[in-house]
Amino acid sequence: MKTSLRILNLEDNEADAALNQAMITARWPNSEFVRVDTRADFVARLEQEKFDLIFSDYTMPGFDGGEALSIARVKSPNTPFLYVSGTIGEDAAIEALKNGATDYVLKHRLMRLIPAVDRALREAAERTERDRAEQAMRESEHKYREVFEGLADAAFLVDAKTGKIIDTNRCAEGMLGCARGEILGRKISHVLAVLDKAGADDVAPFECALTLADGSALPVRVHTTKLTIHGHPLVLRLCRELAGH
Repeated sequence: MKTSLRILNLEDNEADAALNQAMITARWPNSEFVRVDTRADFVARLEQEKFDLIFSDYTMPGFDGGEALSIARVKSPNTPFLYVSGTIGEDAAIEALKNGATDYVLKHRLMRLIPAVDRALREAAERTERDRAEQAMRESEHKYREVFEGLADAAFLVDAKTGKIIDTNRCAEGMLGCARGEILGRKISHVLAVLDKAGADDVAPFECALTLADGSALPVRVHTTKLTIHGHPLVLRLCRELAGH
């Protein structure tokens, strides 16, 4: 269990800030509170330091909670932002949640602070994990695209159930004499006129004719790999022009 949090508390009342800290340290005993009460200090801290949470009063002299939320969303968009206020009304609270606030806790109901923080931290962790997974997927797709496009053979990734081409590479575009958009969605049987029917049904290499955009036929040798991606059966056909043609 996490025992410490770094919290930036925008609060002009020292006594209220002390109550917030006492409540949080009862649950996270090694937590660090940084109290600020001006716009300049709030911005400076967000620009110079990292925090696990931001607490903000809603009404302060010369600086309101709405402006604080807008600044936080720009300076530290992934940090949970909670209003801890005695003055925020229901309409203002709903509007704040729409604008990116994580939650709000009324000062006379401070017992809600710990469950609100628990939820905010859990949601932040889930968001971080989701972002990490999405980044890993993007990197994986980028690596796949680099390898796929770099193949020396014309490559056709085919949906095994429908027989439709769902991906191809630059080599295939050049060999067929047409753009990728004209290849995707076509049946592989419209591109490969299979000569060796037995070979087409398994992964053994076979020879056939590749039907080019101008209607001519180019003899090729085909290597086949069967794949399953996200539960979908796929077939990868790699076509290389036969020597002497």
